[in-house]
Amino acid sequence: MWTTFAATVGASAGGLTGLIFIVVAFRFDVVAVSQEYRNRAAQAVTLFITIAITAALITIPQPINALGIELVASSLASLTLLVRLDKAARLGTGTRARPALVIALGTFAAGILIAGTFCVAGSDAAMNLYALSTLTGLAWGAYSAWVFLTQAGVEPAQAG
Repeated sequence: MWTTFAATVGASAGGLTGLIFIVVAFRFDVVAVSQEYRNRAAQAVTLFITIAITAALITIPQPINALGIELVASSLASLTLLVRLDKAARLGTGTRARPALVIALGTFAAGILIAGTFCVAGSDAAMNLYALSTLTGLAWGAYSAWVFLTQAGVEPAQAG
């Protein structure tokens, strides 16, 4: 039942991954010298790659509990990487994590984790959370690409 949705979001994530690389290349002069922008770009790529990988896992014919184990592992690996990239982006700036970012990334990873946990138990009842998570990841990653394109290298007062 979820394979069509997974294939759609997986393809979208693949296309948006390419967009991040184009945006970074377009703004390379700014991104290359900014630890924050490099790590934020890596976060966006992590979101998209996690979506593409989990979408591929859903489309593979396999027992539901095996899918669950894979989704749990993917969500934990993604969350670990996203948190490390956030800390690396803020390193030396003295800034705290942004609440909107924490909520978006937490929703993303938690939804996949919960969906995977239900699948391990033999039920796909929480796959709606997977859907919410992937849509959150796609939206946040696209927003990140927009920020790189329009605000990278612009002073905070100019960025509005």
